Parts: sequence; structure tokens; C-alpha cells
Amino acid sequence: MSIAQRESGQVRVQEVSDPRRIGVTGRVLLLTAILIPADTYFIADLHRRGIEDPTIIALFWNVLFLFVVLRLLNGVLSRISPRTALAQQEMLALWILVSVATCPTGIDTLKTSWGTMQGYAYFGGPPNDWEQLFGDYVPESMTVNDIGALDRLWRGDHSIYEERNWRPWLGPVVRWTLLFTFLWGGGAGLAVIFRKRWVERERMSFPIAQIPFEISRPRVPSAFMAAFWIAFGLAALVNLLNGLHAFYPGVPDIPVKIGQDPTLDLRRYLTGHPWTAMGRVHACFYPFGIGLGLLIPQDMSLSMWLFFLLWRAEAVAVAWLGWTKVSGFPFMKEQSFGGYLAILGFSIWAARPYFRAVWARILGGGDPSMDADEPMRYQTAFAIFLVGFVACVILGISIRMAVLVAVAFFVQYFIMTMIVGRIRAEMGLPTHEIERLGPTVMQGNILGPRILGKQDLTSLSVFFGFTRGLRNIPYPLMLEGLYLSGKTGFSGRRLLIASMAVIPVATFFAYFWNLRLGYEHGLGADWNRWMPWSSQEAWRQLAGWLNSDAGFDWGRVTAIIFGFGFYFGLQTVRSLWPWWPIHPAGFAISTTYYMQHLWMPFLVAWITKSLASRYGGRSSVAQLQAVAFGLILGDVIPGSMWAIYSAITRVETYAFWP
Repeated sequence: MSIAQRESGQVRVQEVSDPRRIGVTGRVLLLTAILIPADTYFIADLHRRGIEDPTIIALFWNVLFLFVVLRLLNGVLSRISPRTALAQQEMLALWILVSVATCPTGIDTLKTSWGTMQGYAYFGGPPNDWEQLFGDYVPESMTVNDIGALDRLWRGDHSIYEERNWRPWLGPVVRWTLLFTFLWGGGAGLAVIFRKRWVERERMSFPIAQIPFEISRPRVPSAFMAAFWIAFGLAALVNLLNGLHAFYPGVPDIPVKIGQDPTLDLRRYLTGHPWTAMGRVHACFYPFGIGLGLLIPQDMSLSMWLFFLLWRAEAVAVAWLGWTKVSGFPFMKEQSFGGYLAILGFSIWAARPYFRAVWARILGGGDPSMDADEPMRYQTAFAIFLVGFVACVILGISIRMAVLVAVAFFVQYFIMTMIVGRIRAEMGLPTHEIERLGPTVMQGNILGPRILGKQDLTSLSVFFGFTRGLRNIPYPLMLEGLYLSGKTGFSGRRLLIASMAVIPVATFFAYFWNLRLGYEHGLGADWNRWMPWSSQEAWRQLAGWLNSDAGFDWGRVTAIIFGFGFYFGLQTVRSLWPWWPIHPAGFAISTTYYMQHLWMPFLVAWITKSLASRYGGRSSVAQLQAVAFGLILGDVIPGSMWAIYSAITRVETYAFWP
């Protein structure tokens, strides 16, 4: 059977006798449908017991563990019945779909947004004066205000199947499911529009996508290299000893993570003023972090640890000079935000002719060959994005946002979404959280209650959770899916359609399992400490804004402009001097919370790659890649097994991250 394959950017015609090569086959959809309930339950149970969320890092470790298990089973099946086993294209499609299905139950979706839904009604009262401050402005359509149902949820020993418990949640959950469906479904259109530029023209390396691609190959080259097994063994040994140490303190542990050993805390060596201003600085050695550091470009790993230390030096300098009287100064987050905007802005500016041609195709003109090899026409892709955007704005207006505020909110959200996609495509960082830089926080901090007013600030706060860190969003996964479809020749169109269909299904199960476990165990009785804090975070922040009665903040805006200009300046230097070793993206990304955990692994990876490139020759590249895969799998696989053991036995075990 002859088919035209349009996923790689080149129209190729090849004989395809194996229907499995389309990727999203019926059995892939069946497997996805079976795995979604199990996967969302597993993460909900991790939330309950306080084990760190897999979606905090860019490489969802729950999906990686599941993928490795399926790959091993598929390898056995391929020997018994080759025609029955999953093809590589099917394996990769399954990877993307399960990853997308993990997003709704992630830290910024259920773990934070779910708390915000109930936090005002349950924690509001005389001590905090929330009712007087903003009680009349809280949208009821997307929050739960039935005190009886919430009290039973927090006390436990009840069932979600009781009508008095599920009915108050029905309307808000339906509306939130619609929001995530349109919000994330719209990203599929953007993925098509940016695919050709980032995949074919700029040849982004998609470092994280290389991991499932390598594992899914019929013969995994790294598995036949000694370097892989040595790295795997070392990482697994760390997990094994640290896991056994949690049960038997006499077994020696190997400190690699924050909080494991006080000697890793470098602050104990730098005490007193002004050194205390630098915040947390730990020397950690996460094996998977070092492995991911070996996969990303060398200039990126250098920039991450270098700028992390420079930010700490800036904090010390500001404290030493006594410039801390202005609240928030030197506005590191805002400087970082300007850098983030420049990451996307510079790439779009450099690709002006390309996007003019794309826009011409959207309007119905231009060169038809421009999108002839895409998963869908640019007009269709833009229509998908536009429908998602307009639907989200309407939902914002329905909770009493002003039209301009709702439009500005979702414009910034989609800009930040594209920034995350760019970071993953080019840099493949272990974590790409954009902590407290989403539209709720930025609009609240910059405009304040004098400009926005109580209603808009309150409505913005309802949407705080899913914009708090922007860690678990499907857009970069969809983009990686299109990259992998071009690499292996499966249908990107089918993949995008299936990804959009997965979102509401996974969102439903995410809410269902969290509510079921909540009513059974009690959020306040047998639940981790996150929920009481997370349920109040958005509302405490709102109270702070309203009590401050601030107006337009020129200091923060100036910091954003400075960050934008600083990034553009560094990028211009790189354009003029190709040998320049510092990547400007490190300036923006190194302010994130989890860079405290990863700066040292990046430093180790950079030193290793520098030595290998200088003294190792060409063969060192393949060896380092094998070491990277070994460290990642050797850390994630045993670490996931400890988590599964804990889920079964209800015994606290060693957590490999963070």
C-alpha cells in the first residue's frame, strides 16, 4: 500500500505494508484507555501520601517507568510473535498519549487548582477576613462552597458515591474540564504552526524526546555498550542503598539530594550578613539530573549553573549595599520574566519571513507547498487554536473577568506555553517551571488592585493554580510528538487528534480519584501537608494584594524590560561570535526553585562533556549518550519501584526526587 508521509517536512512516498506504522492504532488507543485510570490513580495516591509529583520535572518519571516496562514486554512479544508486537511508531505514540494524559493530574493542575477551588469556602473565616475583603467577588461557578461536602472531604471516612458529596462538585468539575480541554487543545494548533520552523529550519535537538526514541528502537544501541551498564549500575546502587537506609539505618547511604545530609548545604559555610541573603545553595548529585545535563547542549549546561551562582551573587551584593528597602528588589523574577519573553521574541523576530508565509497561508494565500507536508493545513491549525482561545476567554468572562483582562490573561498564557515548548525543543532542561510568573501573578503584581479592582483580581486568583508553574502542559509534548512522527514516519495528524481527545478523559479521572481518595482518607486527616497550604495560597496572595492597595509597579516593569534587553544583548553577541560559550537562556531559567537542586548536576555534566570533547575524540559522544541514558534509567527505574512499593505497603520509602 503506497501512502504519502508528511510528518518529517519532506513529502516521501514509501511502501508501507505494516499498518502499525501509522502510530495511533486501535490497540494504542485501547492501551491508552486502560492506562489512564491506573496512571491518574497512581499520581493521586502520591499526592495523598506526600511523595513528590512526577510532573515537577520535564521528564515524567511515571511515564518513563511505564514505558520501559512496556518496552521489555514488547521485546519478549516480538520474539514470540513479531507481527503482534507493537511497532516503534506505536510505542512512541503511546509515550506521547500517556504523557499528555498525565498532565491533568499534575502539580499545577489538580494539586494546586483543586485546592484553590475549595480553599476560600473551607478556610475563609473571621481570622483572615477573606469574606469582607473579597467574599462578594468569588465566582461560584468554578469553586465549591458547600461547607458540608467540604467538611466531609477534609475529615474523611465518607464516599464520593454519596450524592451529597459528588453533586456540589459536578458543575465546577465540568467547567474546569471544559477549560482544560479548550486551553490545551488549542495548543495542538500552535504545535503545527511552529513545527516546521523549529524542527526543520532551526533543527532543534529535542533532548528529552531522544530518550523514548532510543528506548523504542528495535535494537537499543546504548544497551550494548559497557558505559551504559556502568552508569546504570552506579545510579541503581545509589537508589538501592538509600532505599535500604530508610528501613535499616545501619546500611550506609550515599547523599545526593537536598535534605539528605547537612554537608550538602553550602550555607553552613557562609553565615552572617550579607551571605544569608543568597538563599538555599545545595551541592546535590541527582544521577538523572547529571544524565539529562549530558544530553543538553554544552553551552546550556554551562549557562545554567553559571547564572544560578550569578543570581546568588546579585542577592548578596544587594544585601551588602543595603538596597533591600524596596519590596521585591532587585526583582529577580521579573528580570527572569523579561528573559523568558525574549527567548520567544528573538526566535520569532529571527523567523519573520517564515511567519509571514505562515500567515499568508492562514489567510488563504501564499505558497500551497508551505503546509502541504504538515499534519494539517495552517488554516485548520489556526482555527483549532482560535476556537480554544475564544472558548477560554468566554469562560474567563463567565467568572466576571473584564473582557480585556480575560484576553490579556490567555494571551500571556499561550505566550508562556510557547516559551515552554521552545525551551524543551532547544534545551531539554530537566525542569522548565516558570514559577510565579504566570498571568495571575504578573497582572496582580504589576497592575495591582487600583487598576484591576477587586473583581478582576479575585477572578484571576481562581485561575492561579494552572498558571503557577506551567510545568505540566501538553503543548511541548505535542510538539515532541510531531518531531518523533517525522523521525519515524507515523501520522502526526492522528497523534494530535488523539491527544486532544485524551485531555477531557484524563481530566475526569484526575478529579475522580482525588475526590474518591479525599473522601475516603480525609484531606486534613490522612493527607500530606501540601493541601492545607495549597488550598489557601491563591487566596492569601489575593488578600495581600487587596490589603496593599498598590497601583502600577514601575519597578517590576523596569526589571522586565531590563531582562528582555539583557537577553537580546547576549543573543546578539552569540550571533556575532559563534564561539561565545554562554547561552542567554540560562539567565531566565536559572531563577527557578528547582534549579537549587540541579545546578550542581549541570556543573558535573558540563565538566564531563568538556573533558570528553577535549580528550575523548568522536567516540566519546556515543559513550556520553550511553552514560546519560544509564544514569537516567538507573535512577528513575529503581526510584519508581520504591514508590510503587510504598503505594502497595503504605510504608514511607526513599524518594529519589527532589
